[in-house]
Amino acid sequence: MATASLTPIHKELAEAKQKVNMLDSSFSTGLGTHLLVEMWKAPFSSLANAQVIGDILERAASGFENLERDSELRVNTYQFDPYGVSATVSNPVLHILIHTWPEREYAALDIFARNQGHAHMVLENLKAILNPGHVEVIEITRGQLLDMEDT
Repeated sequence: MATASLTPIHKELAEAKQKVNMLDSSFSTGLGTHLLVEMWKAPFSSLANAQVIGDILERAASGFENLERDSELRVNTYQFDPYGVSATVSNPVLHILIHTWPEREYAALDIFARNQGHAHMVLENLKAILNPGHVEVIEITRGQLLDMEDT
């Protein structure tokens, strides 16, 4: 039985699969951990002020041995009127974003870190500092290629 030659589209798919197989192994394990976090029943006083939130985010992100020592954390905050905050803290290996609704005792956060353990340590630090009554977390591995048969 003769083997049929590949059509152009099948040839492109075969070449693409070959390239995927040659990619760095980091793509199969992912490029970082992204935690989507919702916190309820956090104290109004912790969520209402931009300076307080900026300080909290810096404390939650500090103290990691493996973070790049030469890169300082960059803090950017926005104060809503009369209260509520949007803020980010970042360096090359860690990014934290928070939006607060103090009148609802609620905060929405994104924590992205190259290392899964760092992402979870930041989360635990934030939980200890903000003291929410309830927390929900969704974890996503970013930059992870799916097997082509799965798509």
